[in-house]
Amino acid sequence: MIRALLFDFDGTLADTLPLIYRCFREMWVEIDGRERSDQEIMNHFGPPEEEIIRREVPAEQLEYTLHRFYTLYAELHPEEVRLETAIHRLLRHLKTHGYQVGVVTGKGRRSAEISLSHLGMEEMVDTLVTGSEVNRYKPHPEGIKTALEHLGHSPEEAVFIGDSSADVRAGKAGGLATIGGRWFPGADPRPFDPMPDQVVASPEELMSWLERKTGG
Repeated sequence: MIRALLFDFDGTLADTLPLIYRCFREMWVEIDGRERSDQEIMNHFGPPEEEIIRREVPAEQLEYTLHRFYTLYAELHPEEVRLETAIHRLLRHLKTHGYQVGVVTGKGRRSAEISLSHLGMEEMVDTLVTGSEVNRYKPHPEGIKTALEHLGHSPEEAVFIGDSSADVRAGKAGGLATIGGRWFPGADPRPFDPMPDQVVASPEELMSWLERKTGG
């Protein structure tokens, strides 16, 4: 019986990747004058943004650079990230029907909380596990296992939904059923590797799958 749904955040619950690329691009231009491409920025993904910055920025510039990144992230969020009513409808449906909702994301806690606040999702999420709280990032299942501990559920009672192959690997490694969801423009066109247990093309399709699976 499915009692909890765990979600990736970037590219799954919100189309935040354009914002992330823009913040890193503007931040780095200020630091060294060189503009990075989206692919160059993506190559750093895995750790949370504070760890990426810590690895790439000289120590004497670290405090300012962290402050600048998060200032940009908060200021540009309303411009770059649209509130998706279908996502809100899905989360409200889950809460109304007694499911617990977790977010397991590689982004840092500070940026995750900024996004949840801007998008009005704080009250819809029962637990948030970010890259700031784990030692091993997806595709390692540490974050997923931590979220399940917080919620008090076994892997058999949960499903993990994400938009990347790393999400699928993490979910499978944690012993959960996995769902691949790619519903935002600019989603990765490459096939999932490995394949999730189910692929859905919209939040409504995910809701329908859950209703078929559980009868509610």
